[in-house]
Amino acid sequence: FPVMIDVRNKALAGDLVFKCTPATVTPAPRTTAWTRTVVVTLETAGGQVHEWFNKDITSGVSIADTSSAGTASIASTTLSFTKGKATVVITGSAHSWLNSETDTLTVAQATILGYTVASKTSVETFTTP
Repeated sequence: FPVMIDVRNKALAGDLVFKCTPATVTPAPRTTAWTRTVVVTLETAGGQVHEWFNKDITSGVSIADTSSAGTASIASTTLSFTKGKATVVITGSAHSWLNSETDTLTVAQATILGYTVASKTSVETFTTP
């Protein structure tokens, strides 16, 4: 209980950062459909999760890719936090994902408790072993 109060006090002082897990991944190139899951957390700079945070952030997340044939997509651009965590599933189409092509999930900058929380990314780079 005292830890929870400490974390809330840090939030009120502006100690708020987004974290994407994983931040980067490097799977082998492929030609089949795929999915990957990214967990977005609202944390203190020291890594404590703001479990008090429950909110939907409209236009809170977006996806882009550099594939010449494939397309990466997400079901919604709304980022839905429950107990400081949100989960985003990225789906890649069944096309060629070539060496060095990427998909990038971007968590948009947001204002929480009057403080600006910087954007974060999770990048998948297809990499030939």
